[in-house]
Amino acid sequence: MKRQIRRWSLGLLSLALCIVTSGCWSAYEIQQVDYAKAIGVDYKDGMYHVYVQTMDFASVAKSESSTKNEEPPPIWVGHATGKTLNLAINELFRSAQLHIAWGHVTAIVMAESILTSNHIKGVFDMLGRFPESRYTTWVYGTREPLENIMSATSIYNMSPLDSILHNPLPSFLEESLFPPVLSFKLIATHNDPSTTTYLPCISLNKEHWSQNKKKHELFVIEGAFFERTGNNFEYLPRPKIPGFHWLLKELRRAPLIIERDGTIYGVLSVGLPNIKINPVVQGNEVHFNIDAKYLTALYEYLTPISYDEMVHFSEKTLRDQILQTYRQGLKRGVDIYGLEEKLYRKNPSLWRKLSNNGSKMILTEDSIQNLNIKITIPYTGKFRRRV
Repeated sequence: MKRQIRRWSLGLLSLALCIVTSGCWSAYEIQQVDYAKAIGVDYKDGMYHVYVQTMDFASVAKSESSTKNEEPPPIWVGHATGKTLNLAINELFRSAQLHIAWGHVTAIVMAESILTSNHIKGVFDMLGRFPESRYTTWVYGTREPLENIMSATSIYNMSPLDSILHNPLPSFLEESLFPPVLSFKLIATHNDPSTTTYLPCISLNKEHWSQNKKKHELFVIEGAFFERTGNNFEYLPRPKIPGFHWLLKELRRAPLIIERDGTIYGVLSVGLPNIKINPVVQGNEVHFNIDAKYLTALYEYLTPISYDEMVHFSEKTLRDQILQTYRQGLKRGVDIYGLEEKLYRKNPSLWRKLSNNGSKMILTEDSIQNLNIKITIPYTGKFRRRV
């Protein structure tokens, strides 16, 4: 009798445990969830403006198979304001019809007002505290209205995830002018006073592509924001910094015109750099020696020229563009090539002394003492070299 009562008691206890330990009460069906894929932040008139790009599960799933439809996938953009970023997001919750999942955000876009008014730390303080946020999201600055950026669609009616905003690497490998930045790298450089924080500027191009003779807006990187010494960010458009990419170790491919006195001899594709920057300290004076070697490919050969002349003209063009970009940065108070960090890694005490712990720039127009450029042209396409 006692054994039977014990069995009944254990059975009832097991049944009660099954009821109270159910783990599915807080679960959401995938079709009942808004998936936030991009966040835009602006600051106007003392208020934070937050924009959230959301998609349903079908739109997110299309990225895996690159499905092309007759109609572009729908993009919903939420917009709310608040005195802080967190209050703005909570204001958006009031009208959200579904649960918003934040773990799938792949892009953060900050308006120029955030970057030039020292609010970037507040943005990443809030996002860093949020449990669902990731440090592997792509980060951009922009000068365009954020609603336009968040509402832009992709080409061929593909998923919006197949675009430069959410996947910038394919475009960068085709033309390596402005490398994409992940949020963890942005935070690391921004918290280090010896480094120059760099942020690509994303915008919309309305001229290059059309569908059935109708212009179509697509993403493009048109310049970059650079952190000024002891100050906020400065925007520099692409034409002002033609040599920025030549000292990037990530450089994979970029065009270079072989030109002299108005005559175009050909076009090279430059890549695979080997760059060494060495600070030379003499007392309280610092200069920099830069050695850069490149492998190039000749893809256009328009006017006859010797191999040595082609190399000479190309090296001179690279050198001129690098120095032009360096001086353009100095005018805006920007160490565009991060030369001061090289000194900091070699002699941190001297860097702290000369820069007053990072509050002033130590570079001058003569800080680059030697700039040695070496170009080799081992590949000439399917044609044998006619140079």
